[in-house]
Amino acid sequence: MLSGTRKATKSLFVAAIDFGTTYSGWAILSRGNFTDNPISSFYKQWYSGYEALMTDKTPTVALIKPDGVSLESFGYEAENRYRELLEEDAAGDYYYFQRFKMALMKPFGDVSVNKRRNRV
Repeated sequence: MLSGTRKATKSLFVAAIDFGTTYSGWAILSRGNFTDNPISSFYKQWYSGYEALMTDKTPTVALIKPDGVSLESFGYEAENRYRELLEEDAAGDYYYFQRFKMALMKPFGDVSVNKRRNRV
């Protein structure tokens, strides 16, 4: 029903996605957990890799494969993988985007990519 009114449903889960300019994360809460403790939820914990830092959010960074379509990795994994590619001198054909959220608000086709640094 898309008219602006919704019928009450008995959803099993509620999920939240925080797609931020700098950091992103997600959380999920089941109906059973909500009944027992409404402020508890499960959220993804992200590991930075090299520094072994554990956080509730990950950098909003996407590494796109050379085909220009497929996602290689996201967040800390994308930062770490891109660093490896740079060290191997193999990053040239990959697309590395960071802090790109606001660019998504532009009209389609109005995003310029800095080819040298692969940034929006």
